[in-house]
Amino acid sequence: KILGLEQDHNIIIIGAGNLGRAIINYADFEKRGFVVCGVFDSNPELEGQVIRDDISIMMMDKLEDFIKNNNIEIAALTIPKEAARKIGRRLGIRAIWNFAHTDLNLADDVIVENVHLSESLMRLSYNIANKN
Repeated sequence: KILGLEQDHNIIIIGAGNLGRAIINYADFEKRGFVVCGVFDSNPELEGQVIRDDISIMMMDKLEDFIKNNNIEIAALTIPKEAARKIGRRLGIRAIWNFAHTDLNLADDVIVENVHLSESLMRLSYNIANKN
């Protein structure tokens, strides 16, 4: 209950590259109540491609309507940093899980979790180097 996992949280993924697809295909998120409802990308060659059995890649022009019509709470950004800054301001959403290589500073009512994969790997390397 403290983690807010007694209810489902609808998520969209913005960026249908390798990381976006990995998140979509990770089944444990949905077991914990994080339901991936849609995926968006700006590359027209990807439009309509299906990821998993039921999620088709949509174009960015459908984003705002999809958020409004599907009770989306969280957006995972797996896009370049320049795009993440623009999209972050555009979303009008409660929370952002940001994998872009930049920290997002948005309105106070938007919760942002900035994930820095390279920093995490550097911490791991530091811990290996200093274990003994």
